[in-house]
Amino acid sequence: MSTELNITSEDLVVMKHGDRSPVTAGPILRSSRWKAGVWVMYAENENTSAEFTVERSNGVYATGFLMYGSEDYTNARQSTYRNFTSYQQTGGLASASGASVLTMVMGGGRFLFTQFEEFRLDGNGNRTIPANYQLNQDLKVSENGLLCNDADADLIAKHGGPVALLVGVCCKAPGTDGKLGLDLKY
Repeated sequence: MSTELNITSEDLVVMKHGDRSPVTAGPILRSSRWKAGVWVMYAENENTSAEFTVERSNGVYATGFLMYGSEDYTNARQSTYRNFTSYQQTGGLASASGASVLTMVMGGGRFLFTQFEEFRLDGNGNRTIPANYQLNQDLKVSENGLLCNDADADLIAKHGGPVALLVGVCCKAPGTDGKLGLDLKY
């Protein structure tokens, strides 16, 4: 799974807003970058000014998803244009300076995602089977922090958690536009 930033400004389309809250990007998330719509989980705060720190979800825990993609650290002029800051630091000063504050969506709403699992897990825990999303299907969070429609047993076997993390219902199957619709029920 690679992260190509800034291909489009519409990685996440908001059709009906849900509950939102500010969070702080953790050091792993900042160093790896992300696109809008990635699911995150709470992590230990780096310091006293970095409250509500999040890292990419592992499929066992998730508290919401990020509304905007990360900055392009190699070229500040091509950063995700709707993020809170024009340039986010990747070093240890980022959380202390407030430059790593993000918007997390954590409840209700309808969204169209361009970032989701395109392949389902096979019996060996590899993503090799093309995913077939259907209306009214339960959507869950994968081990990569993306929406998926894998069977509960396959997800549990892959991430080792007690349950598959159900977050909503498919309201739009991906078509030629490549967007998966989620009615967030989390």
